[in-house]
Amino acid sequence: MSMSSGLTALRGQWSRGYGPKTDGMSISYSYYAPKTDRKCPLAVLMPGAGEGTPEGHELDANDFAYWSSDELQSRANAGGMYIMIMRAPEPVYFDTCPTEPIFAAVRDFAGNHNVDMGRVFVGGWCVGATGAVNLAEAHPGFFDGVMLFSPRTFVSDIEAKTLKNMKFWLFSSKGDTYSNYATFVLTSWNNITSATADKSQVRLTSSSLAPRAALILNHYSWLVAEQDFSPAATSQYKGLTTVDGNGKTIASPSVISFMTSSESYVEETETETETETESETEEESESETQTETETETAPEYSEKDYTELKRGEDEKQSNPAKTALIIAAVAASLITAGVILAIIKKKK
Repeated sequence: MSMSSGLTALRGQWSRGYGPKTDGMSISYSYYAPKTDRKCPLAVLMPGAGEGTPEGHELDANDFAYWSSDELQSRANAGGMYIMIMRAPEPVYFDTCPTEPIFAAVRDFAGNHNVDMGRVFVGGWCVGATGAVNLAEAHPGFFDGVMLFSPRTFVSDIEAKTLKNMKFWLFSSKGDTYSNYATFVLTSWNNITSATADKSQVRLTSSSLAPRAALILNHYSWLVAEQDFSPAATSQYKGLTTVDGNGKTIASPSVISFMTSSESYVEETETETETETESETEEESESETQTETETETAPEYSEKDYTELKRGEDEKQSNPAKTALIIAAVAASLITAGVILAIIKKKK
C-alpha cells in the first residue's frame, strides 16, 4: 500500500498486541508486520504525552503509520521492517513508566516474529524520548540504535558511554519552547559524540524553525521522520540540516535506511574537538536569540502544560548535575510564562 493511499488506509494494515504481565503491568501496542519470509529489523516507538493513553490512540495520534507504506518499507535493509508503537498505560507516560514491562512486550514480540535481533532500534518523541533512553540504557545489548525527537531529557555522559556502540539520531529545533535546545539537545549531542565508538554512526537533524506541536512552538521535529524526509515534510521547516558526529553534512538523509543498515562499527579513539564544541556553542547563542524572539508571541500555557513539564524529572535524582539542568530549564519556562502574562495584562 503506497503513501498516497492515506493514513486511514495505512493504519488499517496494523494489528494490536499485548505484552506479558511483568511487575504487575502489561503494555499493549499497535504493530505492523511486513509480508515477507525474510528476517526484518524492528522499530520500537514511544509516543509523547497524550498520544498513547487511550487504547489505539498510540497509532492514530501521529503519522508513523507512513512507515508501513511500500515506499518506506522498501528503504529498510531487508525489504521491510516490523514496527511497534507502544501504548503508555494510564495515568503515566513513558517518562515515568517502569522499563521492564515495556521490554517484556518488545522481547515477547520479537520472539514471536521473524525479527532480525541484530537490528532492533528504539525511538521516542517528547517525554517518549525519555522512555527510549531508559529502555536502551537498561538493555544496551538488545538494541542496535536510538532515535530521539524533541527529547524532554538529555543523555548524560554516563548514559552516553552505555550507548556508545549504538547508532544514534537526534532530531530537534533550536527554537523549541518546550524541549530546550541547550539543556536537552546540545548536552546530549556533545556527550554522545564524545563517547561514541564511530562518529559516522551518529546524526543530528536540526532546524531554526519547525512546525507547532499543540501549544508548543517549534516542537514537531518528528514530522520529518514520519515521512522519512519527504519534500512535503522538509518544506515545513526552515534551516533544516543533518550532520554526523564528524560535522559532515548528510545530503540525502533517510532515518529508515540508516537505522536498518547492517553496517558494523569500526572502533575509534577520536574525541570531539574543541573547534566542534565552540561551533555548537555559537549555534546555541543564535538559538537563544531566536527562541526569545518567538517566545514573545507564544500562546499562554495552561496549568496542565506545566504539570507535564515537570513529569519524570524525579526519576533520576541520583544524577545531581542532570537534575539541576532539568530544573533550570523548567524554571526558565515558568519565568517566560510570567513575562508573557505580564505583557498580556499590561496590554489589557
